[in-house]
Amino acid sequence: MYKNYEALIKARLSGSSKPKKAIVAGANDDHVLEAVFLAQEKGYAYPVLVGEEGEVTGIIKDLGFSDRPYEILPCTGQRNPSEVAVALIHEGKGDFIIKGKLETRELLKPILNKENGLNQKGFITHFGLMQIKGYHKLLAMSDCAVIPYPTLEDKKKIITAGMEALRKLGYEEPIVGALCAVETVSEKMPETVEAKALQDMAEAGGFGKGRVVGPISFDLATRKEAALIKGYDSPYAGEVDMLLVPQMVTGNVMSKIWNADPDNILAGCLIGADIPIVLTSRSASMDEKLYSILLCNMLS
Repeated sequence: MYKNYEALIKARLSGSSKPKKAIVAGANDDHVLEAVFLAQEKGYAYPVLVGEEGEVTGIIKDLGFSDRPYEILPCTGQRNPSEVAVALIHEGKGDFIIKGKLETRELLKPILNKENGLNQKGFITHFGLMQIKGYHKLLAMSDCAVIPYPTLEDKKKIITAGMEALRKLGYEEPIVGALCAVETVSEKMPETVEAKALQDMAEAGGFGKGRVVGPISFDLATRKEAALIKGYDSPYAGEVDMLLVPQMVTGNVMSKIWNADPDNILAGCLIGADIPIVLTSRSASMDEKLYSILLCNMLS
């Protein structure tokens, strides 16, 4: 359990560790370049830039980072820079990918390619890790960006991928809360039925070392006192490490509300592929970009 990002960094990043190589696909983006060079300052990443060389070096000069070490792989014409990034990963020349100035579908197309992509498991989901004011430890959440209406099978894969990510961060037995509006099972609310099924799977060992509790409401998942008031008897109340949201819109709205508070720290990436992928909005704060790069560093 990590109280905050500072504790996570202290535990998982040693001062002598070599920075991971971050491949920026479509590096002609000033916001992304600023983030990756600032991440380099902190030891989170070494920039490997894929894009039109003249334009990229011009942006680097304007940002004042010309004296920094970096690699650049020219990519001109109609070639998708994500294809170059995928090839570099296959060659062992990169550890994770950062989305630059290209459409998400163009970024993912080579990654999802069944013949020579980076998605052997055939499943990608979004994983957020947040430092939320009022909660006593870091809180993960999935999926708020990729799968609009996850099926029960999708939710099983989301939990599996999320637990794998948490274990890489040092969690031995992650606790996942299958979030619903209520904590009782109702046939009229299919997400509650699925949440109970996921809890049963976890109890039968379906997710290895890890717990799923559900259905559970947000207040019970994050506040022990709420569980006491409601008479909800569970050792996992107020202790979840990850929230499984029933639909993408739930997580998307929650993350945007949390992001409005400057005291909160939000980071996220795509997991499930062979490497993690930074996929932040262009409007995301510099802190969100930096912590997302940090997260990919620790998951790669």
